[in-house]
Amino acid sequence: MNRRAFFQLGLTGFGALALGRSASARAEGEGGARSPEAPNGMPRLDPPPRPAELHLGCQHMLVPGRTFEERYDFLAANGYDRVEINGGNWEWLEKNVDALAAAIKGRDLRFSVTCIGARGNSGMADPVERRAVIDTTKSILESAARLKAAGTIMCPARTKIDLPFPELRERFLNEILPEVLAHAEKLGVCVIMEPLNRSETMFLRQVADGAAIARDAQSPAAGVMGDFWHMTFEETNDMGAFVCAGERLKHVHIASRKTRKIPGVDGAADHYAEGFKGLKLIGYRGAVSIEAGYPKGADDGQKRTLLVQAAALIRSQWDAA
Repeated sequence: MNRRAFFQLGLTGFGALALGRSASARAEGEGGARSPEAPNGMPRLDPPPRPAELHLGCQHMLVPGRTFEERYDFLAANGYDRVEINGGNWEWLEKNVDALAAAIKGRDLRFSVTCIGARGNSGMADPVERRAVIDTTKSILESAARLKAAGTIMCPARTKIDLPFPELRERFLNEILPEVLAHAEKLGVCVIMEPLNRSETMFLRQVADGAAIARDAQSPAAGVMGDFWHMTFEETNDMGAFVCAGERLKHVHIASRKTRKIPGVDGAADHYAEGFKGLKLIGYRGAVSIEAGYPKGADDGQKRTLLVQAAALIRSQWDAA
C-alpha cells in the first residue's frame, strides 16, 4: 500500500463519519443536539447549509469552433453550463471582454472564472515585478467583474525563487494580496489561488495550504481551487483536500489522471468520485471545469466526441459519489 492509498483508506472512514453526521442532523431537526466529535474522537462535519450542485464547465479555447458563439452553442447543447475563459493575457482579455459578453448572451451558460496570465512573478525580489503582478491582476479582475464571473485564477509562483517557503508565503500574503484583494472586494469577485504540482512550482502545492493563506488574508475575496491533475501528485486524498478547503474552495479543474487529457481518455484511472464526495460534503456549488489537452492527432470531430463523453462520465461519477 502506497502513501496515497493509506491516507485514502483513513479519510474514507472520516468521510463516512461526516456523512453519518449529516444524516443524523437531518433526523434530529434544527433543535437536535450536535456532538462536536464522533465516539473515536474524530471531528464531525456539520451538513452544508445547501446541498452541492454540479456545474460542469470547460475552458472555451478547448472547444472546436471559429467563433466564441460556435463554441458556446456546442457547450450549451452538450451538458455544460459554465464557461472558463482562457487563451490570452490581460491585454487580450481587456480587448475581447465585450465580444465575450455578447457571445454568451441568450445562452443557458455563465462564465465561471478567468484563467488568464498576469505579468510578473509574485515572489520576485524586484519591486517592479511585484508591481506588475498587482496591476495586471487588477486588470484581469476588472474584466472578470464585467463578465459576471466568480473570479480570477492566480498562480502565486511558477518559477524557482531562492527564498524559504515561510518568507515567500509572507511576502505573497503581505505584499501582493492586500491591494489585489481590496480591489476584488470592490468589484465583487474573488482571487482564486491555484496549487500546482512540484514540477510546475516550488510554492503552493496543496489545497489546504492555499485555503490557509486565504483565511490568513482575512478577506471574503480570497479563495482557493483544486485541480485533479495536480492533486494526483500532491494530495494523499482528494476528498480530504476539498474538505480542508471548505467554503474557501471556489473552483475545480479536471483532466485525465495519467496524461492530462480530456477526462475519460485514461480509462479506469479517470476516477473522481472520492473528490466529488468531498465537494458534496462541503456543499460546493462552483464549477468543475475541464482544463486538459487532446490525444495527438485528434480532429475537431473527435474532440467534440471526447467532450460529450467527458460530460457523461463526470455526471455519472458525481451522481455515484
